[in-house]
Amino acid sequence: MKVLIEFFGLDPGQFNEVGLSLATKDLSYAWILTLFVVPLALWFFWVSFKRIHSPFHKILLISLRALTFFLLIFILLQPELEFKKSHILKNRIVVLVDDTKSMSIKTFPSEQSRADFVRQAFETNQGVLESLANIFQLDYYLISDQIEPTFSLSSGGHYSPKKTNTDFEAVFSKLKTRYDGKSLQGIMLFSDGGDLAMLPGTISSGLLTLLTSLEGPVHSFQAGTNHMFKDLAIEEIDSADFGFIHQPVRLTVAIGASNMGNRNIPLVLKDGDTILLSRVVEIREERNRYSVQLEFTPNVLGKHVYSLTVPLFAGESVAINNRKDFQVKVIRDRIRVLHLNGRPSWDSRFLREVLANHPKVDLLSFFILRTLDDDVGSPTSELSLIPFPTNLLFNDYLNSFDLIVFQNFSYKPFIDKGYLTNIKNFVERGGAFVMIGGELSFQGGGYAQTDIEEILPVHLEDKPQPFVDESFDIQLERNPSRHPILQLEKESGANSRVWEKLPELNGINLGLKPRKNANILASFVKGRDKYPVLVTGRVGKGRSLVVATDSLWNWNFRQVGEGGSGRHYHRFWNNLISWLIDEPETRLLKIETHKERYEEGEEVLLRVSVFQLNYNPYVGAKVRLTIKTRSGDMKLATLKTNENGEASHRFIPTEEGFYTIKAEMKTGKRKLEGKTEFSVFSETAEFQKPRVNETLLRRIAEVSGGNYEVLTKKTDFSKANFKNPKIEIKTSSKYVSLWDNWWVYALILSFLSLDWFARRKSGLS
Repeated sequence: MKVLIEFFGLDPGQFNEVGLSLATKDLSYAWILTLFVVPLALWFFWVSFKRIHSPFHKILLISLRALTFFLLIFILLQPELEFKKSHILKNRIVVLVDDTKSMSIKTFPSEQSRADFVRQAFETNQGVLESLANIFQLDYYLISDQIEPTFSLSSGGHYSPKKTNTDFEAVFSKLKTRYDGKSLQGIMLFSDGGDLAMLPGTISSGLLTLLTSLEGPVHSFQAGTNHMFKDLAIEEIDSADFGFIHQPVRLTVAIGASNMGNRNIPLVLKDGDTILLSRVVEIREERNRYSVQLEFTPNVLGKHVYSLTVPLFAGESVAINNRKDFQVKVIRDRIRVLHLNGRPSWDSRFLREVLANHPKVDLLSFFILRTLDDDVGSPTSELSLIPFPTNLLFNDYLNSFDLIVFQNFSYKPFIDKGYLTNIKNFVERGGAFVMIGGELSFQGGGYAQTDIEEILPVHLEDKPQPFVDESFDIQLERNPSRHPILQLEKESGANSRVWEKLPELNGINLGLKPRKNANILASFVKGRDKYPVLVTGRVGKGRSLVVATDSLWNWNFRQVGEGGSGRHYHRFWNNLISWLIDEPETRLLKIETHKERYEEGEEVLLRVSVFQLNYNPYVGAKVRLTIKTRSGDMKLATLKTNENGEASHRFIPTEEGFYTIKAEMKTGKRKLEGKTEFSVFSETAEFQKPRVNETLLRRIAEVSGGNYEVLTKKTDFSKANFKNPKIEIKTSSKYVSLWDNWWVYALILSFLSLDWFARRKSGLS
């Protein structure tokens, strides 16, 4: 071999094998010449040699012509020598080690973690792994829902499970892509089988397809067992991300129980420290999984973090899964408005049209009222009007409303004075109230020195004041120009022009004196006297508003009559409703984060905005932040707002879970509050279903033709067998042509010359 390589002038160090190959691709012509043309020609030549009597001359001539044909066929086939350098390639074996948090769960009675069983097995079988490495290429990976290459785990010192989700289908799919075209002869899988994507006792069709497409077997080694495994867990909560205020929110809770015996356990739902409901769940030995239906009704808008808990019993393997938090954003499905009108009028007609056509308003309106004391002289069955349901509205269903509107309404014939206290409490707890002017409003409706006066943003003068039927132009106060109620156009200049061009009003209630903390938006100015027309106020957690006229309908009717549009009238009432029901964009103190979910270790950015009562920026406001974590720890920070009334704060949360951020600021006797919530997730899903899934590991081995084994101190990796077919790989090669040379054509010419000479000597022409 070496001599041949050197004969062609090549370096024996670069090549260790020589092979013969044919450059031509179409061999049909060569076969035709060899099988038909050449034998026929040689037979013809042999017959033509009858006049030659010497056998030697006949054989010589036939031999020369046969050699000539051979060289012609040789040239036609285009043979060449391939000098190549090749070596034997090792087959591959992949070692997969589960790197998810469930591997840290302890196994009883040894109290070893599942990861410890893997470390122990690698240390015990270090020699076996070294022997395999001499024969195969061993590739090590840490797996979760990803695959991460790593070094040999034989030393056991670098294995600390930390990932959050096991997904075998994703892992084997990535392996198939990575080893496509490579000789993968088998896999060694070390895991507890905790694939949360698989239902208990099942294996997905996708994973089955991937396993059957593998060339080699998967030998599965189970880390840990369910023997003496004791745990009570809230495995899953099936809940919508949002719910409607005053409407039931339904939950489906999955509870897992292992070796808990027969006992009754309480399942408790909390909003912060407030218990919303508790349900007793009967745990029985023969069952491992329970489904519980819960229902609660939220009464406060905004994002809420709720927690579900079950008791933690002694000896449980996992403690973190006895509590699970979830977030629900409570919103309004409809704005429920109770509208009481004492006397039909154009103003009430136009307002009712606004409320009835508002896409989010659920309107309950009373125009003509009848009391139980009215003597109508007819049986009730013949009456079109039912008695006014005072108790039903102001006792049973009062808290189901968001806004109460008294429009030119006197309460005395219809509502007992005691129910006015209920309305006051309703507003103080976060409800909204508006009184619209007219002859039967304010003092004319008998509201002086009642609970209704206490929630109005104005004092009612003791001396009754008449309702003055006088035309006037409304005049905005200077300071509250940024108030959300007054924003009829987005651009400030256009908004000012709209207010200047609104039609005049006629009719106003006098004798209204704004309270100290009230906010006057617009007034009727006559000489040196100023009479409030639009006044807002805050009562406890609620809001109230006064409209001291019954002629706002002019902004619709007259605008349309002059060829304009009534949209500003509708926009005004939409703004007013939004402010009254405390929509987030109308709040004086706002706090928000730039994300709702953060990864563990990620920085959180808090932004705070503070406004004065007239919604101008509150410069230099001192805002105190209170940060509450799942463990109840409180962290305080004090911020000071800039010239835009804004401030920000950055921090890195120290633990996973839901965080509640409260912002508080005192301005005079009033305290402003804002709240937001966000979550920091270091997924604990691996602990929600912590049992070892031996069924899945067994099926993986069976489908792929491998062995299934539970890791113990006696586990021997040498029992895992793998095929080792010979795979030769060529690293370099060089081709040398054997036919395209001068000596081939010289031989053909020599054979033809000798043939001619021999024929002449034999007497042939």
